[in-house]
Amino acid sequence: MNAESLRGHLGRLLTVCAGILLLAALAGCGSSEEAYYEEQPEQAPVVSEKAKLQYRADSLMNENRRLQDQVDAVTAENRKLTAKNAELETRLTETATAPAPMAPAMTGASPTAAYNAALDMFNSRNYPAALQQFQELLNNGSAGQLADNCQYWTGECYYGMGKYQEALNSFQRVLEYRRSGKIPYAILMSGNCDAALGNKTAAVEAYQKVVNDFPTSPVAEKAKAKLAKMK
Repeated sequence: MNAESLRGHLGRLLTVCAGILLLAALAGCGSSEEAYYEEQPEQAPVVSEKAKLQYRADSLMNENRRLQDQVDAVTAENRKLTAKNAELETRLTETATAPAPMAPAMTGASPTAAYNAALDMFNSRNYPAALQQFQELLNNGSAGQLADNCQYWTGECYYGMGKYQEALNSFQRVLEYRRSGKIPYAILMSGNCDAALGNKTAAVEAYQKVVNDFPTSPVAEKAKAKLAKMK
């Protein structure tokens, strides 16, 4: 091969190599560019101030709606409680105004049994029924030795019913039973009646009489306590 042919062959070889290198370079640039874009994080969209305000307004509206639902629930519950309270008050009124049951007939019962039954009614605060039973024992003459006790307890019944003048009259009648053990109690209760009626002077006199005339009576200390409060 002469020199001229060799130069031509080298020239063509260089041209081919240059083309191969150019193609390789172009392929490498494309791969690098794709990798670049794949590695870049996606940019968050820009939120406008108007959109932010709208979102906040929606949140406040939702919260207000939730609170309103709670208020409605509380209002409904309060309405139920009010209705229930009104019903209970009505029942209490009906119970308070209902006539008290009268004393059961004691036909054939002994005076002692009738007296004890009346005491049970009194202790149950069924004052009208107890009063009726005590008065019946007094009126039909069957009370016997319990007459002074029956008279005393009629006063207690009237006092429990708030009828202080009637109670005072009953307690004063106990004093007619000269040997009754209920006398100091009747005097003390007379003082209580006078105090309830606003007769302070008479009340003090009654309490003082208990202290002076019955110093060893169980009610003497009660009378002293009453006097101390009225000074």
